[in-house]
Amino acid sequence: MTEESRFAFESVLGDGEQTALLLDHKGQVRAGLYLDANGADVSGEIGFALAGVGFEATRSMRHLDLGEWRAIVCECDDANLALAPADDGDVVLVAAAPSVPSGFVRRLLDVVSQRALAWRREVA
Repeated sequence: MTEESRFAFESVLGDGEQTALLLDHKGQVRAGLYLDANGADVSGEIGFALAGVGFEATRSMRHLDLGEWRAIVCECDDANLALAPADDGDVVLVAAAPSVPSGFVRRLLDVVSQRALAWRREVA
C-alpha cells in the first residue's frame, strides 16, 4: 500500500479520534490507516478480522428478505464502529472513540464512503 493510500481519508476525518479503512472482500486494506491507542498500525489485523463481513451482511439480508444492506453501526466498549458496502464487494469502516456519538460516526461513514469512491476513481 502506498503512503498516499494510507492517508486517503485524512482530509475528511479531521483531527478527532476517528479513523477509516477501505477493505476488499478478503479483508485486505486498500486505503486508510487504523492506529490503536498506543499508535501502532493495526489496519491489517482489523481487515483480517472483518474479512467476509460484507458477504455475510449481504447473505443475511437476502436470507431475511430485508433488501440490500446499507450500513452496520456498532457501539462497543473500545470504539464506535460503522461499516458500509462499497463497489466490488469492498467495505468501508469508520471507527471512533467511544466518547464520539454513534450518530456522528454514521454521518462520517457517508462522507468517507463518498471519499472512497472518489479515491478509487483517482487511482484507477
